[in-house]
Amino acid sequence: MKPLGLNLPRFSIVLGLCGSLLAACASPSVKTTILMPANQSGMVNAQRVGIAPLKGDYNGTMGDRLRSFVAAIQVNDKPYFTLVDLDRKTLLNEQRLGDSAMFSAETAAELGNLTTADTLLGGSFEPNYDHTRTQKSVQFCSVWGENFACEKYATKLVNCHAQSASAQLNLRATDVERGVVSFTQSYGATTQHSWCDNQIFKAGLQAKSDMQNKVIASVLSQVRRDIAPYPVTFDIKFMTRDASGFGDQAEVKEAFASGLEFVKSERIPRSCEFFRKAAGMYDQSPAIYHNVGVCAETEGDFDRALAFYQRADRLTASPNKIIGTALKRVQDTIAGRSTLQNQLR
Repeated sequence: MKPLGLNLPRFSIVLGLCGSLLAACASPSVKTTILMPANQSGMVNAQRVGIAPLKGDYNGTMGDRLRSFVAAIQVNDKPYFTLVDLDRKTLLNEQRLGDSAMFSAETAAELGNLTTADTLLGGSFEPNYDHTRTQKSVQFCSVWGENFACEKYATKLVNCHAQSASAQLNLRATDVERGVVSFTQSYGATTQHSWCDNQIFKAGLQAKSDMQNKVIASVLSQVRRDIAPYPVTFDIKFMTRDASGFGDQAEVKEAFASGLEFVKSERIPRSCEFFRKAAGMYDQSPAIYHNVGVCAETEGDFDRALAFYQRADRLTASPNKIIGTALKRVQDTIAGRSTLQNQLR
């Protein structure tokens, strides 16, 4: 298996505009993507998933969206779940159950056992849409004079509109084999849109379906991080200087500057050669050790990255924001590594 989170080369360079890379300016950075474990540990053993009818989803729209969404989830470019088709009519007739069954682990497990599903997702769905109309009084010029000066003002009523759409999904995952609830979670999203008829650049009425699709997509994006490993892109900053002055050693300064120049040219592997060369010549620079840590992190070696970040931190006389952010990021990644290992298959 590949090192966890090693989706490289998958990075891009972001550079701030400044006269000199060693001057006080926006730090150059590299974007790297790593895989994070699903937030809900109860989904570790979920492989064959069935989507049960959702209470409140009267036309089945949300259930269909959830099925398509779960089926489309990929991890490491492979489908993560096998979607098991549940025949609502057959299941409910055979079990003589209503939507309330989705809130019972025992009955949900019975439904799942009628199929090859190992996990059943059910719950309830509550959509809402509202379009209100109001009026407000606005002032306008009724009589214009010379030189475009207004001589008389008047007021008039204009129509104003406000649209809102919301959705709440209460999701429950049941481990069919054990007959226990894996997790329960509520997800919600809201979008709003308003305008008045007197606005010059008014957007006008938005389609109800577009607004509902927007909130459903937001809800599903929240579900995504709970049920399967998901990619996260970090913008990892390089340090451009520190208080050590690199020991006033010309060779060290030259190697460090060359590393930053190759970062600027979007050649990270080459830049890392120079940062490591600088580290071999001078061991008292927080910036050098931090940048070597960035190299290790983008290569997927999080243990080495943490060691370098810790060394950089110990060389500082006061807390450094870039180093502190790097420490937390890698510590969180390492902490979730065993969980991610269990979720990968």
